[in-house]
Amino acid sequence: MGDTLKMGLVLTVICVIAAGSLAKVYEITKVRIDRNMVELEEKKRKDIIPQAVAFEEKKVDGKTIFIGKDAEGKAIGSIFKIAPRGYAGPVNAMIGIDEGGKVMAVSITKLDQTETPGLGTKVTEPKFRNQFKGKEGNDLKLKKDGGSVDAITAATISSRAVANGVHEGMEWYKKAVGSAR
Repeated sequence: MGDTLKMGLVLTVICVIAAGSLAKVYEITKVRIDRNMVELEEKKRKDIIPQAVAFEEKKVDGKTIFIGKDAEGKAIGSIFKIAPRGYAGPVNAMIGIDEGGKVMAVSITKLDQTETPGLGTKVTEPKFRNQFKGKEGNDLKLKKDGGSVDAITAATISSRAVANGVHEGMEWYKKAVGSAR
């Protein structure tokens, strides 16, 4: 019985040391990870509205909207996030809208989603994302649903999730922000 107690005590000490070490490493790296995430978000915004020299953060209905401003401080577009449910989980995306209410860009990176590799992950490719540019209203839906966006073969659920997310996001934007202007 003495050996069993001794082994249990040794194992407990090892676990406490390992847990403490892991907590310390997390504490040290969290600051850097958070800073990298902020930089990545800024880069995405700049990729969506490259002409913007600054972004103003605004809260509307509990959501954050970034308004891109040119050198004179004039609004040239807005960006907001969506997270529709895809095949394997949420597909996090950023939508850029011009001042006329049309889609400027849809940004989805490989890190923003957990869709099936080789199929659903194709929603991150420019060939799919660029279909939304310059569109509004029902054109933002898949062709199968009465819109003008081609679905990815064998990834209809992922395609539909993004298309419906963009469409619903645009509808929300028009109601929430259009009335606030």
